[in-house]
Amino acid sequence: MKTFVVDANAFLRFLLNDIPRQKKDFEKLLNQAKKSEIRLIVPQIVIFEINFTLGKYYGFTKEDIIEKLKTIIEAPYLQIADRHILRQAFKLHLKFNLSLTDCFIYCLAQEKDAQIFTFDKALKKLKLRG
Repeated sequence: MKTFVVDANAFLRFLLNDIPRQKKDFEKLLNQAKKSEIRLIVPQIVIFEINFTLGKYYGFTKEDIIEKLKTIIEAPYLQIADRHILRQAFKLHLKFNLSLTDCFIYCLAQEKDAQIFTFDKALKKLKLRG
């Protein structure tokens, strides 16, 4: 089976529909994955890149971004590592004024029963709340 690793720009074209031809091409790929004709791998870093880009360059609210990201990570035909940790990180990110990255690190540490070593004051505060 053919496998593709998907970059953030494919999802951005799909979500924004700012380049219709690219959106259409990516929709074809998604449909193939839905039919189990191909495999699509979405690295975690892509989720963070989409988050950053939608907020920084397109001015989406945190709530709107998380809704879009949830749509991606809940798609069963996409292979995404640590999907359950991302779900938890999304909840924390919406609840606290912390970056999605910090929330993910916190949730990952909880999952692994590990401590967090950081100089980041915001992450230290979250660590204390846990």
